Amino acid sequence: MLKKILIIILVLILLIFLPNLYILVTTSGQITTLEHISTQDSQDYECALIFGAGVRDGKPSPILQERLNMGVALYQAGIVPKLLLSGQGSADGQGYDEVIVMREYLLAKNVPDTALILDKSGFSTYESIERCLKTYNLQKVLLVTQKYHLYRAVYLANQLELETIGVIADQRRLPGQFMREIREVFARDKDFIKGIIKP
Repeated sequence: MLKKILIIILVLILLIFLPNLYILVTTSGQITTLEHISTQDSQDYECALIFGAGVRDGKPSPILQERLNMGVALYQAGIVPKLLLSGQGSADGQGYDEVIVMREYLLAKNVPDTALILDKSGFSTYESIERCLKTYNLQKVLLVTQKYHLYRAVYLANQLELETIGVIADQRRLPGQFMREIREVFARDKDFIKGIIKP
């Protein structure tokens, strides 16, 4: 009985960590920094996809602020002509709306409204990337988020055949990072399957 239990535990551990290892190994070469991408000769990305995150009292959370600040830097450096803001939004402008908060933040940073694409149906990483292809007909996009999230985002982009590079948005270690890393392990497992079956 003990041997069977140990085998079951080992199998469960492998099922949890092997997809994570695969995602980390196969995507690490597609993750870079602003400094590195600024020195590349070819800058023909159609836009930067900025993933939504929480908002608090009508303002971006610290995680979302980092992503938006990186988007501003990419736009101002001339690396991308557009910023695609993808998150949970409200069709009638009432209630919780990450995308409107993101837009207002960027406008205050002197990014023109004409450079912004608002996607209020980016309810998950998978959906945000899928909509780049199917809704906005984009083919070459930079992904902007924190490094721990980029591995999964780049993996999904590869599976959906969106040409991409991930740009690290991290500016400092934020509180709660350890728990985010733990949750991300299971999120990678979920999206590993999603990337295969492409729902």
